[in-house]
Amino acid sequence: MSGSMQRYLESKRSVDDRALNRRVLSRFADGLTARARERDGPVRLVEVGAGVGAMVHRLAAWDVLPPRLSYRAVDVDEGSIAYAGERLPEWLADEGYAVEGRGDGLLARKESGGVDRRLEISLETADAFAIEGTADAVVACAFLDVVDLEAALSTVAGLLRDGGLLYAPITFDGGTGFVPTHPLDDRIERLYHRHMDELRDEPGSSRAGSRAIARLPDAGFSLLEVGGADWIVHPHGNAYPDDEDVFVDHLLGTIDGALAAYPQSVLEPADRERWIELRRGQLDRCELVFVAHHLDLLARA
Repeated sequence: MSGSMQRYLESKRSVDDRALNRRVLSRFADGLTARARERDGPVRLVEVGAGVGAMVHRLAAWDVLPPRLSYRAVDVDEGSIAYAGERLPEWLADEGYAVEGRGDGLLARKESGGVDRRLEISLETADAFAIEGTADAVVACAFLDVVDLEAALSTVAGLLRDGGLLYAPITFDGGTGFVPTHPLDDRIERLYHRHMDELRDEPGSSRAGSRAIARLPDAGFSLLEVGGADWIVHPHGNAYPDDEDVFVDHLLGTIDGALAAYPQSVLEPADRERWIELRRGQLDRCELVFVAHHLDLLARA
């Protein structure tokens, strides 16, 4: 993973923090607690597309996890997993954990409210569609919209024990917008989403959240909870907090790359370039607001 991508994922953390639907997250936490009561050993959780480890840190910091948990963080990108191994000890230490390295992962422990919390983390470079094992829960954050949905649901179903939980937050569902508005916005949004659905080499969908809801029953899941989880980035005075301008700039680059795939007969290159230049100028001047619509999903196998 390039340094620029690592910086993007860092800048994304605070945006995701705000976006996550707390009702869905609370239901997930309750489900993990129930699984913990049913088991003698640690609850086993697998995260697919774990990136730089932001979710495991977030769940630990927000006390979502049961006292004894085995957390298997999987990502296809070796650089992501290496970065997670470098940063997670610091992040977890900031939350009061004593952290030590253990082979390909970490052991994090802390005493909290008279409870001895033990978090065993393994960090694994692997294709999420090729891993084996069993789990009580699978986390797939910002994942179902960038992979083949049917294959992903089948893979998750194969990992989960009966009654296991799929928590899929930040699943894109068809909304990309900017303020101030521009006459080209609707057209650019439509072409950007069409590129996700039809043109790019990688699988994925601009309406993955809604499609997932429709396909969960056929994949062997029952939907437990769903809620909106929108990315909203706006300046605070003369700056964007937590380097969130880096996050928006990266997304503008993604949109630009998608639009560049269209021939001149569909979108004039000069129109695309002017729109991107305008948006980047507004971002530089702390005038731009960005919004994207997602769904957070919780389902039981």
